[in-house]
Amino acid sequence: MGRSPGQIIPMTIYMSSGAFRSRTLPAVIADARRLGITHVELSSGLAHAPDLDKAIADGMAAGLTFLVHNYFPAPLEPKVLNLTASDLEGLAWSLDHCRRALDLSVTVGGAFYSLHSGYAAALKAAMLGRPDVQAAAFKDTTIDREQAYQLMIRSVREIADYAAARGRGLLLENNVISPVYLEKVPVNPLLMTHHDEIVRFMSEIDRPNVGFLIDTGHAKVSATALGFDAHDFMAAVKPYIRALHLSDNDGREDQNLPFTDKAWFYPLLRDFAGLPMVIEAYTLDDETMLSQRALLRRAIGVN
Repeated sequence: MGRSPGQIIPMTIYMSSGAFRSRTLPAVIADARRLGITHVELSSGLAHAPDLDKAIADGMAAGLTFLVHNYFPAPLEPKVLNLTASDLEGLAWSLDHCRRALDLSVTVGGAFYSLHSGYAAALKAAMLGRPDVQAAAFKDTTIDREQAYQLMIRSVREIADYAAARGRGLLLENNVISPVYLEKVPVNPLLMTHHDEIVRFMSEIDRPNVGFLIDTGHAKVSATALGFDAHDFMAAVKPYIRALHLSDNDGREDQNLPFTDKAWFYPLLRDFAGLPMVIEAYTLDDETMLSQRALLRRAIGVN
C-alpha cells in the first residue's frame, strides 16, 4: 500500500542530509541508497540544486522518503531565513521560501515542514552558523524581543494557514543561545530558546497544525547559557513536541556531535517513540552513521 499524502509512519528514524559528507542532493541520495538509509531529512548545507525536481523524483522512485527542513531548497544566492525579519524584503523572501518548502513537502509526502524560530536581530547570510560573529555585530544593537515575538506570531499564523490548506503541519525548532553569545550581548536575540517562551507561544498561536521540532543539542547549550535544566525544558514543552533533532555537544557550543547512551536525552527517547526522529550529527563516516541509527533503534525499542 502506498503512502497517503502527509503520512508519517510512527517510530521512523531520519538521517539529516547534514550527516552525510556529500553536499549535493544527488550525491546524498546516492550515499543513502548505498548505505540502506531510506529516510532523509533535506536540510541546510546542501548546495542549490538546479535539477531539484529530477533529483527528488529519482530519490522517491528509488524508495527514499523525505522531510523538508528549514533552508531547503537552498536559493542560488545566499539569503537569511527569518520569520521575524525587520526588513520587508527579507520577511517577504522568508515567507515565500516557507511556501515553496511546504509545496515541496506535499510533493514528497511529508506530514510537515519545519524551520528555525525567529530572531530579533538583522542577521546577514555570512553570519549564519557563527555565533561569535553575530554577538560581536550585535553588542551595541537595541534588541526588542517582544516586537520580534509578535511578528513571529503573525508570520507563523500566515504560513500555518498555507500549510493547513495543503494538509500539512508547521513545526518550529527551538533556537540555541550559547554562553559565549551572552557574554558579548546582554539581551538574547534568539526566540524560543527557553521553555517558558515556547509554552507562551503555543498558548497564543491558535493554530492546531503548529507544533515544535525540539533539537536536543540546542536545548543543552541554551540550558547552560540561560541557567535552566534541560530535563525541565523537555517536560514543559512535551505536549507540543511533534519531532526531534538528535545530536550532542559540550554544553557550550552547538557542535552537532554523535550521541551515546550517556547523552542527557537518551533515557527520554522511548517516551517519544511515536514521533519522527532525525539524527543530526554532522559529517559522519559510514560506520558512525549506521551505528547512530542502531543506537537510536535500541533506545526506542525498534528492532
